[in-house]
Amino acid sequence: MLAQQHALAQDALDYTQVYHPVINEAELLVVDKKYEQALEAYQRAFAAVPSPFARDYYNAVICALLLQERGKTFNYLEELVQKGVSLEYLERQPVLDSLRSTKQWQKFAKKYPKRRAKYEQKLNKELRADLDELYARDQYFRQAKGGWRVHGDTITKIEAANTKLLLGWIEEYGYPGEDLVGVADTLEQLPRFTVVIERQTKARKGQDFTEVLTQAVQQGRIAPQAAAYLLDQQAGASKYGSRVFAKINCSKCADDEELGALDDYMTTKISRKEESKVDERRKKLGLEPLELYKYKIVHLGEKNRDRFKLTYPWSVINYIVPSKEAARVLLEKLTMK
Repeated sequence: MLAQQHALAQDALDYTQVYHPVINEAELLVVDKKYEQALEAYQRAFAAVPSPFARDYYNAVICALLLQERGKTFNYLEELVQKGVSLEYLERQPVLDSLRSTKQWQKFAKKYPKRRAKYEQKLNKELRADLDELYARDQYFRQAKGGWRVHGDTITKIEAANTKLLLGWIEEYGYPGEDLVGVADTLEQLPRFTVVIERQTKARKGQDFTEVLTQAVQQGRIAPQAAAYLLDQQAGASKYGSRVFAKINCSKCADDEELGALDDYMTTKISRKEESKVDERRKKLGLEPLELYKYKIVHLGEKNRDRFKLTYPWSVINYIVPSKEAARVLLEKLTMK
């Protein structure tokens, strides 16, 4: 009953209005190394909703740690455990090394089994197992001898069946977010079952998940960055600008002055009008404008890149090209940041 009440309270709020814009503010402050103000922003965001995201709790932990706010550091660590993040994962994070010799950490570790058990009680283990099975089905014939060439018809049928199953569970339980099926230790933004959504592209006349994903973002069941990526994948176009940068890897271009800066961040050339449309779509998901998204990626800094969870694996496309000619063809569509 409490879980149902919690879910209803969460669904009644629009995270794109009360949560994600504040998280964006906090992340920009982190990039600018204004950790005290960033922590204040995280606290405001957490107070606005019944269920913040694990990734945001983690970044608040690091802010509090850098500010030597021990009480807040461990409060947010405990919230991470309630989200499903394991003690073993936290122990492997170098940024937390200074805590592990403290009495507070020993107390935290001692209480971990009890908190983990509480987390597992509220977890829908059956649904999580079913969702993992979707990924296993998706991969089985793709990994079999002959792959798509031999098993294409079977793979197509599996994709349709997986989509039907996923939509059925979404209708029954709502979109399977962190509170329903937990979060992986990696604080992943794209659980394995989302491959089902990625397969349903517009080019193949697949199922359109736009309404499902948009509603899930509003309800705090999926992060807007992940939703933007899935929506772009489905559309086969950069409607939300999730893949904002590109790098070109060309082993034969090193001696060419014109092609000497290929390992720098580059971005797709778009008009101001199109960028404005992209920003409008991003705003509806609670995301920052493209320019601020780029700013986060470029200016985070190597030290903070290791400390905080602020980047996304899909943000930068890495092209591997076999020749200078191929590099030049790509460059026609790209511009330096």
